[in-house]
Amino acid sequence: MRGENASKETGDLVVSEDELVVARNYAEGLLDAAENVGQADEILGEIEEIDQEVFRPNPRFVWLLGSSQVTEADRLRILLDLFKDRASDLMLRFLQVLNRHGRIQLLSAVAQETRRIWNARHNRVTVQVRTAVPLDEAQQAALSERVGRMIAATPILDVSTDPSLIGGVVIKVGDYVYDASVKNRLEQLRQRLIEGKTHEIQSRRDQFSYSA
Repeated sequence: MRGENASKETGDLVVSEDELVVARNYAEGLLDAAENVGQADEILGEIEEIDQEVFRPNPRFVWLLGSSQVTEADRLRILLDLFKDRASDLMLRFLQVLNRHGRIQLLSAVAQETRRIWNARHNRVTVQVRTAVPLDEAQQAALSERVGRMIAATPILDVSTDPSLIGGVVIKVGDYVYDASVKNRLEQLRQRLIEGKTHEIQSRRDQFSYSA
């Protein structure tokens, strides 16, 4: 999805700034409606499931829904055939609203914004974690507790493994990166050795120059 204005990447999506604003407005409206009826958790899971299982794996389907060659009535028929017996009443009504305003192709961006807004409202922060070996549940729980104290928020860990780290962990929160990997420590040691060797060579040159 691309607009004439500047675009922004959201995950593996590319949307225009205008589209992102629209998606954010729809996300806030959906969350407000879901919270009013006590269904916020269910709606979050539902829109993410629809996004991951239907929209993202089928870019041609998304293109079709956003095409001016397909009428609103035809899009509605497609959506009802797909989701009438699968989606909750609230989600089905929301899909119809998106369709009525010609915004159904923005569902993936809406899903991402819905999760982001929900996390912000509840002081939940996504934390990217890379480890050399997989962490078990106890290790993840301990890491989550430690990170939570560091950032004064509830961390949502996104854990991946990277054997090149050799050992330790790399934690990224926003623009902040805490690198406690063995790989980083070895690199720091290498740099210190290089700097020390350079200093030693320079000292010998200075002594030679002075003696001359």
